[in-house]
Amino acid sequence: MMKSSLVPLLSCLFVWGGLSSSAAAFSHGATSFISPAVSVSQQHEITSRRGAVHHFSGKRTNELCKLRMTSTTVESDITIKSRRHALGSRRGATALAGAGIFLCTLLKSNAAIAKTAATTVSTAAAPVLLPPMHKILLACLLPTLLGFYKSEYGVSYGYGTAMAASSYLILASISQSAGLPLALSLASSTKPAAILSSLTATVNSLRTLLPASLPAVHAFALFFYGTRLDLFLLYRELCLPRFRAMRERIEDRAKKQGSRLKRSPFLLSCTFLYFCMVCPVLVTTKLCEGMSMSCAVGLGGGLASFLEQSLRLSVILALSGFLLGAVGDLNKSIGKMLKGEDTLITGGIFRFFRHPNYTGEVIGWSSSCLAAFLAVALKAVTDTSSNG
Repeated sequence: MMKSSLVPLLSCLFVWGGLSSSAAAFSHGATSFISPAVSVSQQHEITSRRGAVHHFSGKRTNELCKLRMTSTTVESDITIKSRRHALGSRRGATALAGAGIFLCTLLKSNAAIAKTAATTVSTAAAPVLLPPMHKILLACLLPTLLGFYKSEYGVSYGYGTAMAASSYLILASISQSAGLPLALSLASSTKPAAILSSLTATVNSLRTLLPASLPAVHAFALFFYGTRLDLFLLYRELCLPRFRAMRERIEDRAKKQGSRLKRSPFLLSCTFLYFCMVCPVLVTTKLCEGMSMSCAVGLGGGLASFLEQSLRLSVILALSGFLLGAVGDLNKSIGKMLKGEDTLITGGIFRFFRHPNYTGEVIGWSSSCLAAFLAVALKAVTDTSSNG
């Protein structure tokens, strides 16, 4: 805008400078030509006018130089900004390319592990019995009821706990069908050694189960997301007074709207939303029961092979997106803890993503939904080929 407005002004100054210089040269030539025929007083008057003309021309020339310097500075600023924008874009592209290379490497390296794990699990595998729908609905509803206590809890702790509880029910069903129970046996003993032993057994079961079962990885992605979100919200509430004050302001506004029972429609709609967010895991668990994470990266194999590999990639992207959000929140929390709450964090993962937590959620939930559509398409293609 500034550059375009300077063009007519610079043009006028160029014309004015040229006319001034031409007038000065003409007056100097004319004075030299007619000087023998004029008096001394007239020559003094001509000389003084000539000096005034040169002074005016020099002043205009200085203004022109200043405008040229200003224009050059503006152009330099615009160039620097554009270069910075291009550099940021290149960094983002480099990060995404690196993530793609990492995913391909992960798929290749998982092939041998998944093959061994699939052999181990297949010896005790049984058909997966999905949890009853009323249990999934209760897992989404009960945490959301926290919104009656604190309005903000229905969409914070209620959200995270609903995701963790409902996905855990699905993950437990998958692990039970594979003969690898995940439940911690806390009821039998409360001794630390017994709890640690039970926790170790659960982790070993997950290490065996996840490479051998695509639905298990999908369910684990949502379980990780919900658990991590609850822990992060708890940290914010316990350690950051600003967020406690924000929660109280939200609660005060909610109380002004009337009775707590008036929150029922909103909380029920949140319950339905949380259930819909878990449905893709139910779809992949039902349709991809025996599919492992083993994947031979390459071209060929027909449409069914392409859909199968795309399905595995979508599940890995869902987990990777939730991991990206976790890294972003951790990066931001540590940065603000060290430099102050009002500090703008630009280092770490924020060098490549402006909002890594939101970007991670978009990647995670989009990939989770895409996995369900790919599972339906793969089932249709395999059924058609088997019937044909």
